[in-house]
This record gives sequence, structure tokens and C-alpha cells, in this order.
Amino acid sequence: MSEVFDLGPTRLRVVAATDEATVLEGELQPGGGSTWHTHTLEEETILVVEGTLVVNDGERREVGAGDAHVLRRGVRHAFANETEGLTRVYFVCTPGGLERFFRDLVSGVPADDAAKRAGLEFG
Repeated sequence: MSEVFDLGPTRLRVVAATDEATVLEGELQPGGGSTWHTHTLEEETILVVEGTLVVNDGERREVGAGDAHVLRRGVRHAFANETEGLTRVYFVCTPGGLERFFRDLVSGVPADDAAKRAGLEFG
């Protein structure tokens, strides 16, 4: 059974978690997404399977079903489902390890500590 993280309007399921890559399947209800943050350890590729995801990495763009967007390490970004329907995506992070951030959050580790351990910077 795979791990699932319910984060309000965003639900993540761990598809793969290795040293080389973390793959998360995301279901974003309307309003779901993430605030501004920066990955200092990994690159993140977002593949949209259903719906549309707005990604902002200094340039705001709509990524639709069948499209992908690559976020290089160190690039500050945010993303959100601004539609009225469900958006399904895959997040592929290389190298792996990002799933530990979500494990920490759901186990009660303070968000700032979890972010620091995962190499994430919010804001």
C-alpha cells in the first residue's frame, strides 16, 4: 500500500521513493496547490494528467493535460488549481527524498523544521 498525504484541498500519493527520484501523484481540488517555495536539493518536473495547473516561476503559465513543466533547483515557484474542477498531476523530483518532508508534516514535525530538513525554503 502506498503512502497518501491529505493536505486540505491537495492530496498526494507516493508512487516511487528512491534515492534517485521521488514520484508523487497529486490530486488538487479547486484552490489546491502550494505557496511560494524553493527546492534547494532537487529539480521538479510537473506533468499534468487532467485539468489545468497554474505554475508561477517568475512567469505565470497554465499547464494543461498532456503538458509538463520543469522547475530547476533553486527556482522560487508556486502552483495552484485555479479551475472549478479537479486537477491531477505527477511531480517527479530528482534526486529523491522529498517524500520525507510530507512524512514529517503528517507526523507532527513543525513545518519550519520539516522544510529545513528537506531543503525547502518557503516565502
